[in-house]
Amino acid sequence: MGHLLQIVTVMTTVVAIAPSSVLAQPKAPDAKSETVKLPSIETFTLSNGLQVAVLPTDNAPVVAVQVWYRAGSKDEPRNRRGSAHMFEHMLFKGTQHVRAEAHAQFINGLGGYVNAATDEDATHYINTLPSDYLDFVIQLEAERMRKLLFRKEMIDTEREVVKEEIRQQENSPIAKGFLRFLEIAFTKHPYAWTAGGNLKDLDATTLEDLKKFYDAYYQPGNAMLVVVGKTSVEEVKNSAEKWFGPIPKGPEAARPAKDAQEPKQTAKRREVVEAGQIGLALVGYHLPPAKDKDIYALQVASIMLGAGESSRLKVRLKSADPKTKKVLALDGGMEALVREDPGMTIALGVFLDPAAGDAIEAAIQDEVAKLGKTGPRADELRKAKNQVQSGFVFSLENAQGLAEAMGRSWIHTGTPTSFIQDVDLIEKVTAADVQRVVKQYMTPENATIVIIPPKGR
Repeated sequence: MGHLLQIVTVMTTVVAIAPSSVLAQPKAPDAKSETVKLPSIETFTLSNGLQVAVLPTDNAPVVAVQVWYRAGSKDEPRNRRGSAHMFEHMLFKGTQHVRAEAHAQFINGLGGYVNAATDEDATHYINTLPSDYLDFVIQLEAERMRKLLFRKEMIDTEREVVKEEIRQQENSPIAKGFLRFLEIAFTKHPYAWTAGGNLKDLDATTLEDLKKFYDAYYQPGNAMLVVVGKTSVEEVKNSAEKWFGPIPKGPEAARPAKDAQEPKQTAKRREVVEAGQIGLALVGYHLPPAKDKDIYALQVASIMLGAGESSRLKVRLKSADPKTKKVLALDGGMEALVREDPGMTIALGVFLDPAAGDAIEAAIQDEVAKLGKTGPRADELRKAKNQVQSGFVFSLENAQGLAEAMGRSWIHTGTPTSFIQDVDLIEKVTAADVQRVVKQYMTPENATIVIIPPKGR
């Protein structure tokens, strides 16, 4: 699930919270200079505005083909939350020339993989299959860009599917508490809601509302075709021109978030919400947008504070009190949620003792303040940078991972190649950079705090 709630849902198992990838990063060798091994990425734009990025490789005869649309939950009207998520489902439900579910059946039948994901900034459609079928899958993607069939019975069915996903979240006080956290943190920007949607809004959404969203966002000038694998730029260009080229250029898509930028937070926000199966303390701080130069130091700081057993928060929260012999929290961690617009870094602590919430909140803020006051140790900085770099390099091990990186780079920065610099830019982060960004962004007045107490304890 590609949205902000992932930091909670990934951690939730039955009624307990288990460490996520944020809390236990894989170990890997020093990743410096790994990206120099990448072949060059070629980009071009069709006359109708469709942007295309191609990365030919000499690996297995496989291609990853993805289409990224700037059509995330932040592009929805505030009274139609869930529209972007609806299309993630609907684009598999039939077009003028492809019957319902046939797109996925075709790809799966070739031994390939097909999926889709919606988050705050984008919706993207994923295909991985033998490279001999590149032209075929590009034809399928062009078909559903503008030829989706809007049938009332299909829309009603998919609406219920999406609503059931929302109900599962709303039955969890932990998930509800996290949604409330976002509402408190974002008073104006549409990051105040996740891509999941809203039951009331979905019930009110009409066929005409969905057509309007589709016509605005599912058009060439609002999309990027990404192809990685055993192919050539010429082959991709010929296929893209053949299938996407005839689609007319549409009007520039509106971006509601541009007129709803979050004002600077000037005072701490705090709320205690409905009790959950277990306790959860959330402490978040606003971050700059993905393309801001400070984002690299903030990612390193977040790793240093909350990723891995030796991270500052993990050690502080799980260490036994010398007097009581009790630990503050069962687990804890921190993750920087980097977005196209200003996002957040979120620390959390999981607990069972009803009295522990306030102490965990204080401990998180104290560890943040210490890092801002003294900066990191040299070994601590090296380890954190290695973790960020290694995670990045691991994500590029196959064609699908490379395509994801290219598409996400385009969404975040406007270019599909910006991710290539990430390892080097992380390497350039200094101890002074970390200390400065912690003092600048992770301040008490920039904090949003939500405490979900444990139920029945």
